[in-house]
Amino acid sequence: MCPPGGGAVAPFFAPPPAPHPDQARIERLRTVLAGLERRQSFGRTLGAANSVGLAAQAGWTLGAPEVDGWLPGCQLDAESLGEIKPESYADTPAALVFALLLATRRLGMGCADNRSSSSIPPARSPGLVVWCWPQRFARESGGLYGPGLAHLGLDPARLLRVETATPAETLWAMEESLASSSAAIVIGCLDSVSLTPARRLALAAAAHRTPALMVTAARSAATAATSTRWRIATAPSAPHPFDPEAPGDPRFKLTLERCRGTAVGAVSPSSVVEWSSHDAYRFRVAAGMADRASEAASRA
Repeated sequence: MCPPGGGAVAPFFAPPPAPHPDQARIERLRTVLAGLERRQSFGRTLGAANSVGLAAQAGWTLGAPEVDGWLPGCQLDAESLGEIKPESYADTPAALVFALLLATRRLGMGCADNRSSSSIPPARSPGLVVWCWPQRFARESGGLYGPGLAHLGLDPARLLRVETATPAETLWAMEESLASSSAAIVIGCLDSVSLTPARRLALAAAAHRTPALMVTAARSAATAATSTRWRIATAPSAPHPFDPEAPGDPRFKLTLERCRGTAVGAVSPSSVVEWSSHDAYRFRVAAGMADRASEAASRA
């Protein structure tokens, strides 16, 4: 086609360029990079060799088969909101420690020390334990002690503590942390949580595939929209292996009061467990409880 003034013009579309000799390899690389970017957006990149297999959410357990058997699929839901309540006000420190130990299990620290146990989850992607609480709660409970965290198996460098002026700001910090893609687990300490903010946290945990836990007061109403609710009471510590006068591994009485996916009205299971902090970094049923369970099974 020629314009009114005469002369030829260039076509609207140039002919396609000749394919690059490495075009197939380039397309494969683009596909791999796109997959890595998607995983990074959720904070789940675990390395080029095994990123897909280790990014799976399955496998977050307590490590005690007797207790994990209470849960659907024998594992905790890693995309949900859970609640931890002390049996009484005096049991609040035990409830806080239990939350930290669940976070340690979530990070998968210490797993390489006990490869023979299938209940130990694999090492997970880099991420922080985000610990949120109001200043009043922090002053009443005391600060988190770095050497003590390390003794439990939680690297203090992996914990980010957020102190807020009000409980409402604590809830906001939890929700923003879940959406940040930098948290492996988010823990909030509050007296109580109403339905609307609890529902928002549950939706955020599911949307960003990051678990959240709330430690609430003993006598406050149970929080709705949670997948699990644990009732925690203190128990005498295990005997020390080398010094009978010294305390051994910490023990807790666990009661699973609520668990989504189990029968409504079922009897809440309960057991005394201890935390193994010197080798496997997992829970196990206390020796006396395990012996009684085996005796009952043999009689049956």
